[in-house]
Amino acid sequence: MRKTKGLDLKNIDIDILRIVSDYEPVSVSEIARLIDASRSWTWKRIMRLQEQGLVSVDKRAGVSIVKPNRIYRGLLRIGILRASEYPYIVPFYKRLRAEYPNVDIMVYDDAFTLASHLATGRIHLGMAPAITLLVFHRISGGRVEIIGGGSSGGAGVIYSREGGVGHSTTMASTMEMCAELKGLKGPRVYKASGDAILESVLRGEVEAGVVWEPYLYKAKNSGLEWDDCNLPFCCLLGANKMVEEHYNVISKAFREAVDTALRGLVDLKVYAGIVGLDYKLVRETVESYEFLREPPIKDLRRLLDLIKNTAIPSWVLDEAVRV
Repeated sequence: MRKTKGLDLKNIDIDILRIVSDYEPVSVSEIARLIDASRSWTWKRIMRLQEQGLVSVDKRAGVSIVKPNRIYRGLLRIGILRASEYPYIVPFYKRLRAEYPNVDIMVYDDAFTLASHLATGRIHLGMAPAITLLVFHRISGGRVEIIGGGSSGGAGVIYSREGGVGHSTTMASTMEMCAELKGLKGPRVYKASGDAILESVLRGEVEAGVVWEPYLYKAKNSGLEWDDCNLPFCCLLGANKMVEEHYNVISKAFREAVDTALRGLVDLKVYAGIVGLDYKLVRETVESYEFLREPPIKDLRRLLDLIKNTAIPSWVLDEAVRV
């Protein structure tokens, strides 16, 4: 078998399950092509996965087609954002691995994409802003639910030295809630990552931007003025309803993981490696966050009007209706 760019052959079963999850139904030949392996070798791995009850193989016009069997039994996928705020994901991952055969962490740069993947079942658990999870609960017909706590803090408004017009943020997120709360002047420019928001402010493309850690730390080090968002919650643990029968196990594992983080017993170098951030940046900024064992129901109710106004801002009507 050839060495494959972009795939860790030590975790080849996870790679196969990921492909089956993303492209189902998919042929054995296509899986072999995607993992850059021979068809015969790939077939042996698929047979092993079928014996474990993780996939099923059907014949269609002489072609072997692979489908997942109750995806979460084979590959439990967790989505997180590229941020300093989830050190508890390390002990959470370890606890889930004790219950499920294969656990995979996917890192996203924007909450909207993460939540859309959660709603469609491409991932099964996701750390995403409360507002994003609530929006996708509605548009998915209740398939996205909040089943655990998460983080608060670590977000702020940064101001350009170069002038600019309007502000940049991410869509349907805690950052956009902050923009609404602070009454930032429009137009609102949506960006796909924290780095993109920071760059838009540094270049003077916009007057202000709303970012999270460690991008807020980078902005401060660049000499930008800033203001704290002061919101009592950010990202919470969301789940796709397909894993509903496992909520108790997952939520318990999450609470225990948060307790571990609260005691400072997480290897931040491991976490920094997972999210692809500089270890020193993570170490300097992780204390900007508070960790929540449970969803902050009282705060969510108190800020429900702000959540509604952020989900559908007043200017959306003029922008959306074309006559």
